[in-house]
Amino acid sequence: MARKFASNKMVATLVTKTVVFAGHRRELPGCRQDFPPMKPKRSFAHASRVMWDAWISSDANTSPELVYRPALRLFTASMVLAVQEKEECLILQGYEALAGQAPIANDIAREWLVVRCHEAQRRDRPVTTKEMIQKEEKFAALESLLLPQKGGRWCLAVIDIQLMLPIPRTRADIDDIDRTILQLLYEGFSGKEIGQYLALSHRTIEHRLERLKHGFGARSLAQLVALSIAGGLGSGTSHTG
Repeated sequence: MARKFASNKMVATLVTKTVVFAGHRRELPGCRQDFPPMKPKRSFAHASRVMWDAWISSDANTSPELVYRPALRLFTASMVLAVQEKEECLILQGYEALAGQAPIANDIAREWLVVRCHEAQRRDRPVTTKEMIQKEEKFAALESLLLPQKGGRWCLAVIDIQLMLPIPRTRADIDDIDRTILQLLYEGFSGKEIGQYLALSHRTIEHRLERLKHGFGARSLAQLVALSIAGGLGSGTSHTG
């Protein structure tokens, strides 16, 4: 506690008193508090919710900007904002998550909106989707929200491109054991647990995993799982131990 003495009579005036709880600065009641404003959460769910709310209050004369502007502060680097109007599709804010992937990611968003906007306009209400798309030897997983203008002139879309991977190179010698290993990896089993499930040694499982990583061009087990899903090889019958 800091004190300022106003006179020789030792009359003290309290200037401030600060208490720290678990690493956070807090002023006691009655003292001035100067906390910085909380930063908004940045995610597709938050951005799309803000845009949906803006769309609800819109009408046939509302411009796309009035719908998307309140949500721009919530956009992440993987999200694309696009508008389709009078047969022209414009990228208003592009993909920035992976260096070198922006052109194809923006093309995916643009082409996807061209295909989907008529559906949203026909329904005359927002449309949400989760899809997997292949383009130019790339595999993309995306989540999106389409907002058609009330009256039908434009359609606005926010598209979160959550995954961008090369389309995997599939091997001719992948057998049922490999497919089971990939499925169990997808379900969260460790190499040791997979060996126990299949009655194979841990070394045998490791050898097969290394061969699969090489065949798919994967640098890690996580990427192997993602690439196997992209190739449709890890989506067989579920196995439980």
